[in-house]
Amino acid sequence: MAENFIERMTWPEVDARISAGVDAVLIPIGTTEQHGPHMPLDTDCFIARSLSERAADLGEQEGVSILVAPTLNMTLSWYHMQFPGAIRLSTTTFFQVFREVCDSLAHHGFENLVAVNGHGGNIAALTVAVNHYFEQTGRRVFLVQWWDLAADTLGEVEGPMIHAEEAETSLAIALGQRVEMERATRDAWDRGAAVKDAGFQWTSFGQYGMRHAGPKVVVPMDMLRDITASGVVGDATRATVETGERIVAALIPRIVQVCREMAGKE
Repeated sequence: MAENFIERMTWPEVDARISAGVDAVLIPIGTTEQHGPHMPLDTDCFIARSLSERAADLGEQEGVSILVAPTLNMTLSWYHMQFPGAIRLSTTTFFQVFREVCDSLAHHGFENLVAVNGHGGNIAALTVAVNHYFEQTGRRVFLVQWWDLAADTLGEVEGPMIHAEEAETSLAIALGQRVEMERATRDAWDRGAAVKDAGFQWTSFGQYGMRHAGPKVVVPMDMLRDITASGVVGDATRATVETGERIVAALIPRIVQVCREMAGKE
């Protein structure tokens, strides 16, 4: 396999790839924050980077030239700051970082950019960021999020999909992240109840998890240590490699398809 990580290439190697034609550049976006007692703080980064790497490798096999930009590993994690090790950017700083990364890649002639987001806390900001970037520059950046792109594979996952729970832990296992399953736990299974028990405002229509269906009201993020002692929101003990592999199997060809179609190779 060719080297597809931009940061692992020399500048003449990058120049050669540009001359040969690059169909898309993936921008892995994670964060540095707690993922319960069973996974490292880089889990969102690891997932986004690993998915991007596998997509670039599959793209090479299918005639789609994909490069992977350096991972954005410090983003929006203000609500994890009660747990040791979390690092956050302010929302306004994050917008500027995203804009300047995209500008830098566009400067070198990379016209098709796809953000691969592994962190749920980035959803709202990235949705605004890609739209604002188009408004300001006329350049389209697509946003891929694994829980959306593989939504049809998540039917057997029980309970909420929020943080460090069954789905995310399963995906991490399948991608080769260090996961200490003997430390996995179930915590804050009912987010609404946990928020109310902590004495904070809640509504029965509060959006609950990444695949919330039905009537909903968007509520702010919770300071996680106020509602979960472990940092897990859901049930990590149910995670399996089989669940993770099913998610991966759906995701990788779909990311390649996004790149292929963005480059007009339908």
